[in-house]
Amino acid sequence: MPLASRWKRLVAVLIDAVIMAVPMAASAQRGLFPDPVLLLLALAGLALGVAQVVWLTKRGQTLGKMALGIRIVRQDTLENGGFVVNVLLRGLVNGLLSLIPIYFLVDSCFIFRKDHRCLHDMIAGTIVVDAREPELAPAAAPA
Repeated sequence: MPLASRWKRLVAVLIDAVIMAVPMAASAQRGLFPDPVLLLLALAGLALGVAQVVWLTKRGQTLGKMALGIRIVRQDTLENGGFVVNVLLRGLVNGLLSLIPIYFLVDSCFIFRKDHRCLHDMIAGTIVVDAREPELAPAAAPA
């Protein structure tokens, strides 16, 4: 499978950030919305977060990745990494490391490597592939 482009990866992350930020930011606006609406917005944000974790676990995709036709796969097998790889290693461990101020910048700069792998990809042993591109068919063996 071909690697996902840097641009597709960036746009997918931005889509995911907006999808998660809008209900959470709106739910924090006390006085702007009545309390039942604030609660509904907070629950919507929570539901989206849970859905993202489920999709990452089952498909190797978030909503942003689905929209762009890319997905996370294990580098060694090209199969979905599931919960441990996609959520814990790529998400949780990477999120904790992001508490180190320079880490986010260094992690982001690694996307410019030939294999498009960021530090969080290396930690988890993953690559992000273009799921819409057909695999190159192996050459037919001579008869």
